[in-house]
Amino acid sequence: MTLLESPLTLPSGLVLPHRIVKAAMTENLSDADNQPTTRHEALYRRWAQGAAGGLLVTGNLMVDRRYLERSRNIVADAHLDVARLRRVREAARPSPVIAQLNHPGRQTNRFLASTPVAPSAAAAVPMMGMFARPRALEAVEIEKIVAAFGAAAALCQDAGLDGVQVHAAHGYLLAQFLSPHVNQRTDRWGGDVTGRSRALVESVRAARTRTGPGFTVAVKLNSSDFRHGGFTEDDAEQVIRLLVAEGVDLIEISGGTYESPALFGEVAELGSGASAKEAYFAAFARRARAAAGDVPVMLTGGIRTRSVMEALLADGGVDLIGLGRPVAIDPDLPAKLLAGAPGTTLPRYTLPTAIGFAGESEWYEAQIGRMGAGLEVKPGLNAAVAATRFVAGELGRGLSARRRRARLVASTPG
Repeated sequence: MTLLESPLTLPSGLVLPHRIVKAAMTENLSDADNQPTTRHEALYRRWAQGAAGGLLVTGNLMVDRRYLERSRNIVADAHLDVARLRRVREAARPSPVIAQLNHPGRQTNRFLASTPVAPSAAAAVPMMGMFARPRALEAVEIEKIVAAFGAAAALCQDAGLDGVQVHAAHGYLLAQFLSPHVNQRTDRWGGDVTGRSRALVESVRAARTRTGPGFTVAVKLNSSDFRHGGFTEDDAEQVIRLLVAEGVDLIEISGGTYESPALFGEVAELGSGASAKEAYFAAFARRARAAAGDVPVMLTGGIRTRSVMEALLADGGVDLIGLGRPVAIDPDLPAKLLAGAPGTTLPRYTLPTAIGFAGESEWYEAQIGRMGAGLEVKPGLNAAVAATRFVAGELGRGLSARRRRARLVASTPG
């Protein structure tokens, strides 16, 4: 048995049969009320077929329907149809499933919210004019968001999921709190690393408090924001130690934001060597592993070949390998890798950075949508077409559903 094939038991007691994990990717498959659909069932049934029993992490489940990352995210609030989410979970058996919980903060596009929110009144995200300048959250609003993470975790447990992952990476709200570039607060939610991490730590605590024993609570964390004045590797190491003290069960390491898309391998700081091209954030893995103690560390971002996966595991800095985009174009890849396949390559994009980022994201989202419809993936989809579809789709769906979302928000208890 190779390291890739060896089982791993998380501190929560969840047993993973091997070391490959389907990492979270945006699905954008909900209905107009942001409920799970049969397309989610088909998608997770397909991913489970190729996962060889491995862990599946869902795409973003939003904790506040006023602020969505995509127009068709599932929203895990008081209006969630738990029975529908339970059917998605059942479709994924025998794989364990944990739901990624998120709030996009200032990375809510203007079609979904005319005024997004952030820790401070920072500049708008500079990406194709799609984002408006955010307003600063009031302290009482932050407390409600923290509670919303806990309530969402409880709903996921009610639906039979095995755990949740609190998303504090890629420039979303909890990552914004961590970043001194965005978070310039002087109250208890800002300042030093302890203050800036408070929203994340208390969200993890809320998720743990609202769920029972054996339920996994994980965190996705940036190694760095890859921008001057942002969240650094030194900060990340300190945050990992705080998360370990909170009793998290798994820490996933990634990196970057919409402004600095390291998650797509598009920043100079990642270097130009072969290992940098393949495993974007591997350089930070040893520091993360040392800070994490007995908590397993998962590395996601640019990992493509079995040989690199085995080397990362053997090096001792990584316990699990996260695969996102590769399983969007080959859902059977985990099983193939475990059977000895060498790995895969991904399409490359030559569009300008902002347009290319949107196009690349939508390109993979389109493949996910095809699987949700019971179709095969379509590798020949043009990236420029994908970018256009992204903007047009969010414009149409986002604006048309604003009143619908507002009515549901108004009828939300509390």
